[in-house]
Amino acid sequence: MIDDRSAVKVGMLLAAAATTLIVIHITTYSMIFLYGYSDNGLAGVIYSFVNLGGDNSISENLNHGMLFICFSSFLYVFHKTRSRLSLFLFAFFAFAWFDDSCQYHERLGIILAHAFELPVVFGLREKDLGELLAWMLAAAVLASLGIWAYRGRRNGDGAILRFIAYPIVLLIFCAVVFDLAHIMMPGALADVIFTALEDGGEMMSIAAAATVSIAVLGDYEKIFDGSGSRFVGVN
Repeated sequence: MIDDRSAVKVGMLLAAAATTLIVIHITTYSMIFLYGYSDNGLAGVIYSFVNLGGDNSISENLNHGMLFICFSSFLYVFHKTRSRLSLFLFAFFAFAWFDDSCQYHERLGIILAHAFELPVVFGLREKDLGELLAWMLAAAVLASLGIWAYRGRRNGDGAILRFIAYPIVLLIFCAVVFDLAHIMMPGALADVIFTALEDGGEMMSIAAAATVSIAVLGDYEKIFDGSGSRFVGVN
């Protein structure tokens, strides 16, 4: 099993990788779009590889890998313990991976925008409101599962929830609030700032969640039987 030290080392490595990619993205984006460097030069090549919001970039692949760690870890813990919270966390991170890789809210948002003929409100386009509706639909399903998990909570669940709640709240905040602010405030300078806050914030929160999931995976037996885990006593 993975011990606490290993989880901390992995977490530090993931945080360092995420921070490095965020700094490189900000630097190369600024060179190209704020200071006039050619996007065909070295800065442009590096930017295309690390682009925080780019498809198939190193940053996106890192996010996918960390989300896979999260949902596969909690699925295994659920298999071993039948903890409802673990099943909910598996569903949450599996959805986050699905949304990021298959562009669920973007694709469904366009469909909903056309179906309901949504208006333009406060600088938000029809598709933006459609994406909000898509988020709300997913949130309703996950909230129902979360309530079911909470009603069937068991010893150890509260300790896990306390640690995993922070990265989840940060992930949702960055994905929704900073995304909307990004849309409503156009411009090159706003783009670099909000991309770093939105996509960079998501990456850091996912790195934190992956670290917690690895720690839980390595310590789940002690967490749920109360026999000395560092998580125990934090319910």
